[in-house]
Parts: sequence; structure tokens; C-alpha cells
Amino acid sequence: MSSRPQVAPAIEYVSSPFETDSSVTSQSNVATAVSSPNVLLVGRNGSWGTLVLRSLEKFRTELSFAAPQTVTPEYVRRGAYDVILLDSTVSPEQRRQLASELIGSEVSVFYTFPVENGCWWLPTLRRGQDCHGTPAFRRNEFPFELERILRDQTEA
Repeated sequence: MSSRPQVAPAIEYVSSPFETDSSVTSQSNVATAVSSPNVLLVGRNGSWGTLVLRSLEKFRTELSFAAPQTVTPEYVRRGAYDVILLDSTVSPEQRRQLASELIGSEVSVFYTFPVENGCWWLPTLRRGQDCHGTPAFRRNEFPFELERILRDQTEA
């Protein structure tokens, strides 16, 4: 056991939107609202992978976790989610139900399909459009696609 003191990680301070900094001058009198993408992770907490979680952090997403049995199309609509990621604990029937009832919404839905040493990410909906049958993404490719979707979401 080490005799070195234990140091807790620093907490990053993010100023409240109502705080002002008198040293900063405004270039515009128009207020701009920047919203973070709202992402729902359905399944086990440890099933997302480091690369996916880094991509979500990079875009400062608002994350919610839910157990598969609690997620319904109405639950998704109430939460106003932009992206939903489903792990392999979500049954095929539930994936189909979610996809069919969320067509026409603005939500993007992907689910994992386990393979020998990892998983594939399969697109189900892209901004409410059915995309079954489109190519899947390998575990190391999916974070790039996720970042593209999140970038599009923040620019919309």
C-alpha cells in the first residue's frame, strides 16, 4: 500500500447560463441557444464501449440510461431523445416495435449485434427514416458514424 496521499479528480466548473462575465464583451445582442443532443442508452451500463462513450462525451450529450423493459415508443417521445442506442439485451420484437412506431420522428436508433470478438452496430432508424438493410458498422467504425449524427443534430 502506498503512503502517497489520495487525490480526488477535479470537477470541471461550468458556469450557469445566467452568470455573466464582465470581462467578455458581446459581439451580438442576439442570444443563441445551443442544445446538447439527448441520448438514451438502453440495456446494461457496461455494454457501450469506451469509444462510443468518448464520442458521447465529446458532444456533451445528455445521457439517460434505461432498462429494456421500461422503454416504449411513448417513453421515447416523452424524453425527446435524438439518438437511442440499444444493446443486445433488447429483444428483436422490442426493436421492431420501437422502429415501426417511431418512423416519422426525428430519432435515430442503432442496436448492437454481438459477434465473435465484439459487436456490429446496426442502424434501425436515421432521423425517423427506416434504414433496415443498410450496412452495419464495426465496433471501431461506429463512433465516427455516431459523431456524424451528433454533429448533424447540433447543427440542425
